[in-house]
Amino acid sequence: MAKILQAVNAYGPKLDLNKTAQLKEVVNWMSSRTGLNKSEVMMVMQELQEAILFFNGNGTPIKLPGVGIFSPSVNRHGEMKINFRSDSELRKGINDSDGYNGRMKNKSAATLTNAELKALWDADHPTDPLEI
Repeated sequence: MAKILQAVNAYGPKLDLNKTAQLKEVVNWMSSRTGLNKSEVMMVMQELQEAILFFNGNGTPIKLPGVGIFSPSVNRHGEMKINFRSDSELRKGINDSDGYNGRMKNKSAATLTNAELKALWDADHPTDPLEI
C-alpha cells in the first residue's frame, strides 16, 4: 500500500527553482542596494563565513537577527556539522502573499485534502492503493 507522502510527492506543489545564485551575483545585488562597493561586500561575506566557523568551532552558536541561528552539532560517529535554523521573520517574509514570485508547479494542489490525493493516486495506481 502506498503512503500519503508518495501522493504528495507525485501531485503536490513543487517549486521550479532557478539556478543557484553565486557569490558574485549576491555581492553585486547587495552592493547596488547598500552603497558599499563590491570589494567591501565580498570582504563582509568572507568574514561572516570565518565568524561562523570561529564561534561554532568553539561551541558557540551564532544568532544573526533576520537571518537565523548557526549552531554546531555532532552525530554519533563524532562527525561535526553546522545546523541552520532560519529566523522566523525570514520564514514569514517568504510566506507573505507577495514573498515568493518564482514559478511553482501544481500550485492548486496545495489545497487538496488527503481524500482528494487518495482519489488521484488510486486512479493512477489501481494496483497500489493509497493508505490514509
